[in-house]
Amino acid sequence: MKRKKMKIFIPVFLLIIILVVIILKKNMVNMDFAERGEAIYKNYGLDIQVSLSDQDMHIICDIFSGKILYRDNPSCGFGEDAAIKFNDEQTFCIACDTCPVVYWKEKNKYIRLKEDEKTQLYNLLEPYGFRFPCV
Repeated sequence: MKRKKMKIFIPVFLLIIILVVIILKKNMVNMDFAERGEAIYKNYGLDIQVSLSDQDMHIICDIFSGKILYRDNPSCGFGEDAAIKFNDEQTFCIACDTCPVVYWKEKNKYIRLKEDEKTQLYNLLEPYGFRFPCV
């Protein structure tokens, strides 16, 4: 009797694990598509739209890659006035009030960064003219 239960339990357990992995993978950020990046900043009287260096683009992609996408309605303040655009088609809007959150406009989902990742992102974008908070 115990063997019969184990024969049923193990495949069901494995199926559940496979489904969880598939769901998580579907909601993970994969930045392999990024070939070029552009920094966009239109605050404090500035109107900046400049290409990211390859090194900076790869660092940003590393920060975003592997993060879980989620739906939410945070009050952080997002817009294309403080954003990074990849391949002229994927827009990542950075929270203007210093929340460690990034909004992926085309997917209508959010990415939560660790505080040190947010600091790294800010430090990387500062030479491009970005200033935070930008509310």
